[in-house]
Formats: sequence, structure tokens, C-alpha cells
Amino acid sequence: MAVTSASIVHPWPRSPALDPLQISIRQGSIVDLDAMLDIGLAAFPLDPQWDYRFPHRWTYPRDTRKFTRMRYREFLEGGNGRWVVLFAECIDPENPLRLKIMAFSVWEIINISNQMFQRAAQDNQTPPPESQHDQSRRDGDPRRMRAWTDTLASSRRVLFDRYYGTRHFQLQILATHPEHQRRGAGSSLCRWGMQLAKERNMAISVFASPMGKQLYRHLGFHSLASVTIKVQEEDDYVILEAMAYIPHYTQRPQGEVC
Repeated sequence: MAVTSASIVHPWPRSPALDPLQISIRQGSIVDLDAMLDIGLAAFPLDPQWDYRFPHRWTYPRDTRKFTRMRYREFLEGGNGRWVVLFAECIDPENPLRLKIMAFSVWEIINISNQMFQRAAQDNQTPPPESQHDQSRRDGDPRRMRAWTDTLASSRRVLFDRYYGTRHFQLQILATHPEHQRRGAGSSLCRWGMQLAKERNMAISVFASPMGKQLYRHLGFHSLASVTIKVQEEDDYVILEAMAYIPHYTQRPQGEVC
């Protein structure tokens, strides 16, 4: 029987009761797809890598929306225990009886799923879902998208899998709607994962954007290396920071990966 993210919700840390000044965390489902899409499309243009990978998104906005929606659907469906999506919510000031979604996070938790269900380790090098649709989308630069996928896959092997093996899970996406930034939603979602890491004695890995790395450092993540994503013979590039949260942290050498 296939194992979905919905079937493994019970072991996850749960957020405390909500009051008007607090943020609650819950697991997402397919009914959240449109809300998730709206947040992602509002938040990611603030990140330099978005323009780098999708330089034609202003010309083909329908492609951006279509393929982002396809990707998010795959995350919400869980990928046989590979993905779990969490949402941060607060009480809607315009309607106190309703909760308003502020942010979401996507976690690759295949190593946890394998341990929980005593499954043989699956291939952790599966490309991100978007790579399955690269050939037909017009908003992106195919060479840059391929460089993104290939560089992150090789960097993951060198920086995370080599050191932590199956003892880490990855923060794939963290996005907060611009209206709710700097209100603690992103931190709350990260702390959900940090609590899970402590409970399972595992590390969290993340490739952080220039915006995200400041938050992660504040929360106790440590930089491992800078990862440069660049197409040969092009001047443009983006740099991500490979970072890890490790309960009972021990210092590791830092370096640069190109």
C-alpha cells in the first residue's frame, strides 16, 4: 500500500493552541493548493534565483502559474512519503472566526519515512518535480534550470549525504507572503522542523537564498559552503548557502562549491 504524507502526520510535532497573538502550524492538503500557489507567486519574485531561472516569466505568466501549480500539487500529494507541506496561520484580523495562511514550508522527509516504515532507502537524488516539466515551459531558461538541478544534486551528495547519510531531512522551500513577513511565520515553520530534528536526532539541510540565510543563522543553522550556480560562458550566476541545523552541533570545515 502506498504511503502518503497524510498517513504519517501523527508523529509530527504539533503547534500549541492558538490565540490572537500566536501562529499555528498545520499540515497542508490538496485543498490548500490555490492558497499555497498565491503565496509562492507573491513571495518568490523577491528571491534573486527566481529571476535567474525564470527570466521570461513576465512574458509567459501563465506558464509560471501552470508549472508552479503542478509542482506544488506534487508536494501536497506527498510523493509516497517523500514530501510534507506545513502552513503557518494566524487569526484573520478582518474575521476573528477564520484563520489566514501566512506562509508555507516544504520538507523532503523521505529518510524519516523510510525509517518509520522500515523501508529500503530510496534514491535521494530524484530531481525536484519541476525538472520533469522543464522541456515545455517557456518562462524559464533551460540551461539555467538544468544547471540549478545538477549543481544542487551534486552539492547535496558532497555536503549533506556524505556527512549525514540518511540522518538528515531537507527544507526544500520556505515562503512567506510579503504582507506577513517579519511576523514570525517563517521562524515558526523552521522551529517545527527543528523540533522534529531533535526528536529524531537528525540534521536539517537547506540551500539558503541570500534572504533566507540570515533567518537560518538566527535560528542556529550553520553555514557549510557557498554553492555557485552558473552556466558556462554566461556572466550571470546565483550563490546559495548550504546550511545545516544539527542538534548538539559540532563544527565542520567550511568551503565553497562551484
